[in-house]
Amino acid sequence: MEQKYILTHDLGTSGNKGALFDLNLNLISQIKEEYPLEYPKPGWAEQNADYYWNAIKKATHILIQKNNVNPEQILALSFDCQMNCTVPIDKDGYPLMSCINWLDTRAATITRKFSKGIIKISGFGLRNLLMFLKITGGAPGHNGKDPISHIIWIKENLPEIYEKTFKFLSVKDFIIYRCTNNAVTSRDLGNTSWMMDSNIDKFIWSDKILTKFKIDKEKLPQIRKATEIAGELTTNASEDLGLKTGLPVLVGSGDLTSSAIGSGAILDNQPIICLGTADWVAAHTSERLKDLLHYTGSICSSQDNYLCISKQETGAACLDWIINQMFRADIERFKENKNDFYSYLDSTVEKTEAGAKNLLFTPWMFGERSPLNNSNVRGGFYNLGLNHERDDLLRSIYEGVAYNIKWALIYIEKLIGKTKEIKFIGGGAKSDVWCQIIADILNRNIIQMEDPDLAAAKGSAIISMVGLGILNNFADAIPLIRIKNKFTPNSENKSVYDKLFGEYLKIYKRNKDMFRNLNP
Repeated sequence: MEQKYILTHDLGTSGNKGALFDLNLNLISQIKEEYPLEYPKPGWAEQNADYYWNAIKKATHILIQKNNVNPEQILALSFDCQMNCTVPIDKDGYPLMSCINWLDTRAATITRKFSKGIIKISGFGLRNLLMFLKITGGAPGHNGKDPISHIIWIKENLPEIYEKTFKFLSVKDFIIYRCTNNAVTSRDLGNTSWMMDSNIDKFIWSDKILTKFKIDKEKLPQIRKATEIAGELTTNASEDLGLKTGLPVLVGSGDLTSSAIGSGAILDNQPIICLGTADWVAAHTSERLKDLLHYTGSICSSQDNYLCISKQETGAACLDWIINQMFRADIERFKENKNDFYSYLDSTVEKTEAGAKNLLFTPWMFGERSPLNNSNVRGGFYNLGLNHERDDLLRSIYEGVAYNIKWALIYIEKLIGKTKEIKFIGGGAKSDVWCQIIADILNRNIIQMEDPDLAAAKGSAIISMVGLGILNNFADAIPLIRIKNKFTPNSENKSVYDKLFGEYLKIYKRNKDMFRNLNP
């Protein structure tokens, strides 16, 4: 019998990963097509939306040709994407401006609308806060990084764009529209726009929120389940992609919720750590759990439940930063051997003593979202001395990201209960050294998943298989998701890490006035 496949595209911050899976979730082939993130003004972060379509076209053609696949063998096309981005399109599906990225803080001043009121809690006016909590289960951040703030900013600052906008879409929904001419979004992305009623019997746009902030409902896409069919591939799109006309295109989900499925932690209260450009700690739950003070709460998952999550802005992006600043000669030395270069970094960290000679690094390189929500905060090295070398700075970045993750885990475990082991995914999870450091600092067993950087793609494939009826439910996918390794805490490092983590927790309070003064 002819082999059948699911084709997925993971539209991330730095590029698109195309992947081809068989129906047993075996990876047949993958490819990444990179695209840039641009910073045209202080606090702005955006991308040309055409990059996404071009990357998908190129990746699709390469996967088909490289693996000699007949388009008839592909059963479905599914996308996931970086979340909390905004692309305004016209009726023909063309972007009216660059996509506002999830790192963008241009709309930070818009959040004054949420803070109105005599009584304030966590910077929100009490009445607005209670409204958001009741309807969405959470609330927009103070840094303007959410779609509701993006849309209001566009309306106030670019009224001609707002008027011309047919639909405000996320990254994957923009691509779905190009594929099907249907404007749809998934529950998770609707929820994290902070304009959707996420109560278990609702999952619809909130008329109350839209009316209050004067956002036109007709400019928003239809909300659908991740496992539903968004539409069929049009003739024009099929010609562009080299796929068959009429191919089912799934609604899919954001990369975060898709990764949670691909991690294998599909059942309730099983914690997950994802370390990519950003990082997060999460667990599926049957209830909308929340800790507003630490910007930790529940969003709609790819299933019919919720994902309780603490999301942090910059994880492995901090490693990218130090590579570009201090390891350029090494990049040149390894040239195209990327895997060898990262192995070299890992071996360097492994040879450096735990605690990096009492050097602390805070990974707040572009503001922070959780467990502190502050767009002004910035990263830094603390207790830096003449005794420190480049290798110490590198190790302190691995450890600093781990301290930040531990900080988030504290509040997740207060909501879901303590656990002994945690599934670990994302590009950072490919590093055995980082796995061990996180195991030591968190004092938890860390389960390194196979192909951890493909968790989102695996999740998209699973969503497709559930949607097509190939799998009866999400739990049926658990045996298909494999573990690579298990890391247990090294007790010899506990005392040094406990001491340094205690100091890490004090850094923000000691410096928040400085951050406010330097980064208004």
